[in-house]
Amino acid sequence: MEYRYLGNSGLKVSLLSFGNMTTGLEVFKGGKDECNSEIEAHNFELIKTCVDNGITFFDTAELYGLGVSEIILGKNLKQGGWDRDDLSISTKLVPTKGGIQGNSRKRMRVGVKQSLQRLQLENVDILYLHRYDYDVPILEQIKTMNEFIDQDLTYYWGTSEFTSSQLEEIFYLCNKHGLIPPIADQCQYNMFARKIFEVEYAPLFDNYKLGTTIWSPLAAGLLSGKYNDGNIPEGSRYATIPIYKRRYAENIGWRADKGVEMFAGLKQISDDLGCTQSQLALAWAIKNPDVSTAIFGTNDKRQIIENIEAIGVAKKLDNALLEKIEKLLNNRPSPALNWRTFTPREFRR
Repeated sequence: MEYRYLGNSGLKVSLLSFGNMTTGLEVFKGGKDECNSEIEAHNFELIKTCVDNGITFFDTAELYGLGVSEIILGKNLKQGGWDRDDLSISTKLVPTKGGIQGNSRKRMRVGVKQSLQRLQLENVDILYLHRYDYDVPILEQIKTMNEFIDQDLTYYWGTSEFTSSQLEEIFYLCNKHGLIPPIADQCQYNMFARKIFEVEYAPLFDNYKLGTTIWSPLAAGLLSGKYNDGNIPEGSRYATIPIYKRRYAENIGWRADKGVEMFAGLKQISDDLGCTQSQLALAWAIKNPDVSTAIFGTNDKRQIIENIEAIGVAKKLDNALLEKIEKLLNNRPSPALNWRTFTPREFRR
């Protein structure tokens, strides 16, 4: 395992991290609405496999499973008895969970206490604003996060899927009012979702050393190799959840020759490297030095080991291979213009 500093902080996190968004969803299958011992036991084995192999960062949110994911993670951590100082735990507060109160100070104070109670923890390492709340003054949210740090409820705070302009405003307000800024944004980044990360966030990386805890490095399985023939497997999330099909499938053109050709090319590269397509996609993501950690989710212990082996694959991705991948993807975003010289800035990767 490798470790990187998270943003402009002294906190080191494992290059790969485990997210349990789907854990709570398993509980609700079959109409269940409470924790299930079988699911808890299975998830414990996943967490243990991560810890045994050097993964120290675990991410959850109050929204995942409507709190059930936090409950299960909390029970797993207590059962494992691992040294709390060796692990980094994060959770997130989302405006929709607060009803009419959104991410107001009132609701956030209640929300963080409820999350910690479900996690059976005194504090978390990182607390995120889980999407921007347009109805609550952002300064109120920033000050509330700083209060949580002062009260030792969290050590650091971050954002999730904020725009570059929103983050610029946050850094400006923090500097103006002498407040602690966020150390990371939890944003989507993979071979198909690149512009925001590589172009819009570039000034944030340069000016503020913003960290990133990226999610969906495999594009929700699209880059796993299961879709290489251009067809959507029956029962997959792209076949059953409209937002996935709309976000990825229709954009790249499933049945277009170029889509199938691209996947065939990625498979050939992975075969030449002696790895899976999933490992190639994950390796490509973490090869970017602006990635602090890549969050993955799985219900299979074997997938955890496979993902960890992607770190070795990343070391094999030299400039020639990376350029070959660029030609296959054919989606490299154009860098922003330098308005002093009227020339494009350098590519971020």
